[in-house]
Order: sequence, then structure tokens, then C-alpha cells
Amino acid sequence: MSPLWNMGLVWSEVYDRILADMKTIWGEMAVFMIKKRANDAKADLSRLRKEDLERIIELLREKTLPSTLGPDGADAKARQYLAWLGDGSPVT
Repeated sequence: MSPLWNMGLVWSEVYDRILADMKTIWGEMAVFMIKKRANDAKADLSRLRKEDLERIIELLREKTLPSTLGPDGADAKARQYLAWLGDGSPVT
């Protein structure tokens, strides 16, 4: 099956947006952090599905983001990532 598209975006492009945003906070450590959550979600990064990204974002909200952003910041960042997933809105 070909990659899934959402408003012209492949799910991996949304993943790349999230990773780029995380790199602004944690630098290259973000690569390992998001891969850890992808592994926890049992997501295949070579064939991402929307459900995989939703689970990765939830794990980021619960386990990764609060350590730096606090609970409110983690929730706001997760909502931003879910918005990118839902409507393909540009990185802000």
C-alpha cells in the first residue's frame, strides 16, 4: 500500500516536523527521544500510520515533554503536534 496522505502530507513528513520542533528544545538528543517513544508505541518508522503518530505524541505528552516543558507546556506542545497531524497546518 502506498503511503497515507493527509492534506498533501505523508505521515512521515508530520513526524519530521515534530522531530524538527523537538530539536529546537533538545538538539540532537531529540532523535533518540522520539525513537524511544516510537519503539514504545511499536511503530514502524519506515511505514508510519496516523495511529502510530497519535500514540507517539501521547507518549511524548506523558513521558518526555513534561520534564522540560512542565505539564501545561507538554499538553500545549502535544496539542500543536496533533493539530499538524489533523490538518497539515504549517510549523509555527
